[in-house]
Amino acid sequence: HEEFIMAMPGNYQTAIAEAEAEMGTKFGCFLTDSFLWFGGDLAAERGGVPWISFWTAGACSISAHLYTDFLRNLVAATPTANGNGLEHKLKVIPGMSEVLIGEMPGEILAKDLQAPFPGMIYNMALKLPSANALVLNSFQKLEPTVTDDLRSKLQKVFNIGPMILQPATPKPPISDDHNCIPWLDSLPPASPAVYVSFGSGITPPPAEIVGLAEALEAKRAPFLWSLKPHGVKHLPEGFVERTKEFGKIMPWAPQVQVLSHPVVGAFV
Repeated sequence: HEEFIMAMPGNYQTAIAEAEAEMGTKFGCFLTDSFLWFGGDLAAERGGVPWISFWTAGACSISAHLYTDFLRNLVAATPTANGNGLEHKLKVIPGMSEVLIGEMPGEILAKDLQAPFPGMIYNMALKLPSANALVLNSFQKLEPTVTDDLRSKLQKVFNIGPMILQPATPKPPISDDHNCIPWLDSLPPASPAVYVSFGSGITPPPAEIVGLAEALEAKRAPFLWSLKPHGVKHLPEGFVERTKEFGKIMPWAPQVQVLSHPVVGAFV
């Protein structure tokens, strides 16, 4: 992906110039994904037309990137016994008082901010204050403190979330090889189930898997847990057998169908 990132600005510039030549007119506004940090440059080259930056996630993640320089200086200035400041909580950043510096996105603390991917994210953070507006896939009551902090730093911030993309045409049925939906169908309506999934690319640390398993077992609420085999091996000994009457663990689940099932009452 590094080659793609490095080629992006030039490719977009060329494509836009070709489109303008074909239409015989200049673009009067740019609405770009926030990753396309050069959107402001494209707008400025056309007489300063509006540039709207669209962050497809929530307020907290984009706010963290705006504090990149501050966080890097904080780590350098507050070493701990381990030789770094990653164990400190971000008490001075609105809305993140319980978050550790070490839990910030990796690009923020990257060794080389000029590397293609960290550089793209860092340029985004530097350019955002010049955008006419930032549009977020969030809503005010979900992240009020962070959103208010963003509004103090940027020209305008608009919440338009949560956005749910609907396909233009019906998609073919998604396979349910592990019979998740029939299992949910078998549960009594009065017993809301918990669906647990951290996505296809993330497996929680072993200690968190154990803690979550212990909580599910203690609660004895019906649960459906999508957990890859390398995560299953960290479950407490005997957990699967002890919870088989009210729990189901499988490596993959049809998430949209599971979340839309009426018996699912919580999503972790």
